[in-house]
Amino acid sequence: MPRLRFLLPLLLGCLPAAQATSVIAPDFENLVARTDYTVRVEVVAVSSSWRENPEDPAQRYIGTSVELRVLEVITGQPPSPLILEVMGGQVGPDVMTVEGAPVFRVGEESILFVQGNGRQVVPLTAMMHGFYPVRRDARTGEARVLRCNGKLVYSEHDVMLPLGATSGVVMRNPRAKPLTAADFTARIRHTAAALAEREAPELLH
Repeated sequence: MPRLRFLLPLLLGCLPAAQATSVIAPDFENLVARTDYTVRVEVVAVSSSWRENPEDPAQRYIGTSVELRVLEVITGQPPSPLILEVMGGQVGPDVMTVEGAPVFRVGEESILFVQGNGRQVVPLTAMMHGFYPVRRDARTGEARVLRCNGKLVYSEHDVMLPLGATSGVVMRNPRAKPLTAADFTARIRHTAAALAEREAPELLH
């Protein structure tokens, strides 16, 4: 199966190649501040097709439209319907991958920090650091939040850790409980409110 690995920017305004493959994890406040809107969603449909680069019609790439059902608006004002445009995907035997980009699968739930939809290779803040799958615990049924590498989130500050690192919360207390989706959502809203309050006095001057 032919497989193309994305190395060069093909869209106007997309991330440089270095950023597409090596993204520094932002701290939680920075992640929230840079995001256009944050949503809890379920993937409804994923559709890939060959597309033309608007800057050079002779240069084609595979793009994917990810249709999402919004379960909860956490911050901002997402459009309706919400469809993310992502570089990469599969058309017949041809596959184009963007290194480090999240994979969207129909039926899966996640919390997304969306930024620059239609203008970036992957329209998530800090790429993979803006993608948090939500999975049900098999024993308790709780909806828990994971990072893109499948590790459970124990604190909102885990978002700034290297993807292979262990949560500082777990290192201090091995019996610590991971965050539920509701916990994570509440901390996003709290941080967004604190940022808005901080900016309000500046707008008055």
